[in-house]
Amino acid sequence: MQQLTDQPIPSAGQLTKATLIAIAVATVILVIAILPAEYDIDPTGIGGALGLTALNGSEPEPDIKPEDSATTGSAEGPVVSRVSGTFATHERTIVLPAYEGVELKADMASGQALVFSWSTDAGQNLFVDMHGEPHGAAADEFTSYWKEKQQSSGQGTFAAQFDGTHGWYWQNTGEEDVSINVQVSGFYNKIYQPE
Repeated sequence: MQQLTDQPIPSAGQLTKATLIAIAVATVILVIAILPAEYDIDPTGIGGALGLTALNGSEPEPDIKPEDSATTGSAEGPVVSRVSGTFATHERTIVLPAYEGVELKADMASGQALVFSWSTDAGQNLFVDMHGEPHGAAADEFTSYWKEKQQSSGQGTFAAQFDGTHGWYWQNTGEEDVSINVQVSGFYNKIYQPE
């Protein structure tokens, strides 16, 4: 059996020396590694040479200049649009008879936007065409935004690119009546069903 010998207790001078060495090593690590990697502060240049400044993920701040346009932002960042008018919310249930079609339109100015959600009561599929036309357009002059042959619900956002009417055409291709529940919120002049 092996006996353990008593280890000597370090003296106050040895403890002080060990503490000072630990502080010095921690300071070197802080200056060379932690500050460049975490805070993009590199007083010695060693952190940059080691590639540690890339770890903090910061990028140079872009120059922010006030813009006079109604929309600010970019493809890489948020887009904010200032819109005149009153925020409105509209809910409607439309009963669509078998083999018939119906339209719901929003009269909108260019730049106005809305959020929409619609669904059929029992999950029945409909033919759907979300489209728009400028004011005074000919009967066959329109732009389709979203067209589906079999769809039971839809939701999203829409921003008008021109003054006109924008909305949905639903066609019931089944033998039973279908109820469509529609919710629209945003900026628009009015919501209506054309006659």
